[in-house]
Amino acid sequence: MDKQLYQAVCINGHQKTDKYESTTDPKEFCADCGKKLISTCQSCRTPIKGHLKLEGVYGSFRPTNIPNYCSTCSAPHPWTSFILEQSVELLALDTELSSSQKELIKNALPDLLVDTPATQVAIAKYKLNISNATKVVKDAMYNILIDTVSETAKKLLFN
Repeated sequence: MDKQLYQAVCINGHQKTDKYESTTDPKEFCADCGKKLISTCQSCRTPIKGHLKLEGVYGSFRPTNIPNYCSTCSAPHPWTSFILEQSVELLALDTELSSSQKELIKNALPDLLVDTPATQVAIAKYKLNISNATKVVKDAMYNILIDTVSETAKKLLFN
């Protein structure tokens, strides 16, 4: 019989395992940053799906991707919220961007994390406006977003 396993991820997005067997949050902390580990959506308590153990199939597989949003209630996971909050805080520090440019980038950020029809528009908004930001903010935004944006956004923004 196949068995669904779950992820244990800290609230900063460090994956401890994708083979967690319980449907409740672990009582452990992240070895990388010391933050709390979770294995459920913090809004609806649905377990975060990890590895699917198939009966009769053996061997190691690559880790399950860490999702940005809950597949049940669509709430952002804590690491996604934190990335969006930190990106907005960085934008607020920039002295070269106008308020309207900051707002356009801020509103584009959620659509850069997922591949949807809105992603292309978000990419255009981001690229057209971030070019006016200070080097410090541009570099910091790159470092925050490079591992988080969707594959489409990554190819078009950072290559």
